[in-house]
Amino acid sequence: MTKQADSGALKPFEPPRRVIIPAPSYQVLTRGGEIDHERREKAIASIESLGMIPTLMGGVFEQTARFAGTDEVRARDFETALLSTDADLVMPLRGGYGMTQVLHLLDWDKIASARVPAVGFSDFTAFNLALLAKTGRFSWQGPMLMSFANPDPFMVERFRVVFGENPGPLVWEADPALLGGGSAKFRAVGTLWGGNLCLIESLLGTPWFPERETEGGILFLEDVGEAAYRVERMLLTLLEAGILHKQKAILLGAFTNADDAVRFEGDQTLARTLSYIRSRLPQSIPMATGLPFGHIERKATLPVGLPAEFVLEGSSAALTWSMPS
Repeated sequence: MTKQADSGALKPFEPPRRVIIPAPSYQVLTRGGEIDHERREKAIASIESLGMIPTLMGGVFEQTARFAGTDEVRARDFETALLSTDADLVMPLRGGYGMTQVLHLLDWDKIASARVPAVGFSDFTAFNLALLAKTGRFSWQGPMLMSFANPDPFMVERFRVVFGENPGPLVWEADPALLGGGSAKFRAVGTLWGGNLCLIESLLGTPWFPERETEGGILFLEDVGEAAYRVERMLLTLLEAGILHKQKAILLGAFTNADDAVRFEGDQTLARTLSYIRSRLPQSIPMATGLPFGHIERKATLPVGLPAEFVLEGSSAALTWSMPS
């Protein structure tokens, strides 16, 4: 499917969906450090054209250094959004950094009984994992408001899942060299979880990491702006902590700009990093590259904390999951 020029050519969500937009992390800023109202309004107009009715929390318009308000403001707005009883979705302004600052300020007992689904990626990974660890609830990894400034058709179609629509299996081609051994056909069933590699690694050893809930799971990973050697260092941390060995499969999305720091032939590349991690894992645990997810326009929306099935036939990969009844 080719990229559309704007969201006007895309099928809108029906019926219209009520979306609350808090700002628990960074603010949307210009290069000069001021709030970029123009970019934000462009994204709002885009989701409105797609049939979403946005309600913006007050912190969206606030700025404290690089953040959308103080820790307390961001936590209050985010919790209020999560506890809403008249919305279809909580979708943050953007990621960046800041979610880990507010986790300890949230009332997890109240959030445990909330029913509005939440979606985000990147820095939002900290909330995805904390929610699973503290409440057992699932949430979504997927686009945030600013992802819709120039919406990709594939992204929009896969996003429909947060509103209860079924976009069908997620299918892609993986690098055969990293898949591991075993038969030509592989099937794994387990809890699907993951997100941003840097955030996942940062939560190890904290109350926010759902180690018990993710054992025997299917882990998906992505990152942006991390050189290949840093990606290796973070993957090694997960490996040495025993997390990777406890997974049934590891799905790798985009590691955007990982090779930007390569300076000479033989320098550390993403391919070398993944090959090395592959060599440290049992052949029975496949590493499937090519997952359409990450800091890229063409990204899927994935659940964190739902039972899923991952199937390989040769290098053809397919992922499905079961929604709660």
